[in-house]
Amino acid sequence: MKKNWQIKAFLLVLAATMLACQTVMGVPEYEDDIYEDDIAEASPQESDSEDAPPPAQPEVERPVNDDGEESCMVDESYHPENSLCYSDNGTSAEAFFSLMASATEYDEDFEEKLLDSEYVLVKYEIDGNEIFSPEYEDVDSDLLDEQDNTALHQQIWDFYAAMIPAEDRDFVSHYVIMTDGLGGTLAAVEQNPEAPTLWMLSVDISDTDNLAELTFTLIHEYGHLLTLNTSQVNIDEYIFNNPDDEDAYADAEYNCETYFTGEGCAKSSSYFYLFFDEFWSGFYDEWSEIQYIEDDDAYYDATDDFYYKYEDHFVTDYAATNPGEDIAESWAFFVTKAKPTGNTIADKKVLFFYEFPELVALRDEIIARGYSRLIRMQ
Repeated sequence: MKKNWQIKAFLLVLAATMLACQTVMGVPEYEDDIYEDDIAEASPQESDSEDAPPPAQPEVERPVNDDGEESCMVDESYHPENSLCYSDNGTSAEAFFSLMASATEYDEDFEEKLLDSEYVLVKYEIDGNEIFSPEYEDVDSDLLDEQDNTALHQQIWDFYAAMIPAEDRDFVSHYVIMTDGLGGTLAAVEQNPEAPTLWMLSVDISDTDNLAELTFTLIHEYGHLLTLNTSQVNIDEYIFNNPDDEDAYADAEYNCETYFTGEGCAKSSSYFYLFFDEFWSGFYDEWSEIQYIEDDDAYYDATDDFYYKYEDHFVTDYAATNPGEDIAESWAFFVTKAKPTGNTIADKKVLFFYEFPELVALRDEIIARGYSRLIRMQ
């Protein structure tokens, strides 16, 4: 089968049971190792390194009132609209960056322990900040402990729901707990099989111990949701419902005047198209040709060569996978790291998001919310 990424997207994105995008632990299936110690990994979950020591925890103030509201710490304020304490004056940014530093460190000693497949354990419906109506899959006995660990399911969801404002994820309809063992996929997003304008978030319960890596990956996956929802992309429901119609896919791609993401044609004002037009139009054809190489050895060699040729264009080697992973990785760096001061193309990709005041405001809120949750979970 040809390795054309658009054809892959046609098969992967549109198949109702398959993940739209994954943040993958472990070295990608390249024969040549393109990882270097000084390159931040796009798949941070493969690191076993300890998180950076958290800043000293501030003294806890008295509860805002006697109604069971969360106790706020110094510099935090209570936000009744979402029942959370967090600082909204920017004071948590540097501490958050410190906590997140280990998320992009690569550990060569990490050892995957993958299962023979990926297993869905339970799927929850979402209503705002709440999950409900769990649907349990039939699984082998050795997966029952993880399937029945509803406390951890809830903890992970509460963390995500607290970090990402509800109004910015109202198109996420389901939360899925799955596992493929230690390593592999940490989290992923996919279109809802019954409603392609809605999305589902999947998290591997086996890979959630490292909070920095979990946080980075959830933010990366939100980057996909941010850039692929219906405000950004005209979802092609025919393509979604007819995944075997390759002619229709080719026609949809050909007739898209901006960029065909796989889910649909990106709107001319979308973050995805603006990003693609600025950073990928110059070498997209070169990258695309590589996807047609059928011999595996030649394909991996060409992929390595492409990354090394344009290494300063990407925040991580995983970002070079395709334009969708590039924008999601750049978004994750935008949120979890200080503003770049360099002048590489990779730096400019992160700086791209600063051009949008609404994204800067969202970044600030995610940082504030995320930090308040992380110091409580340490």
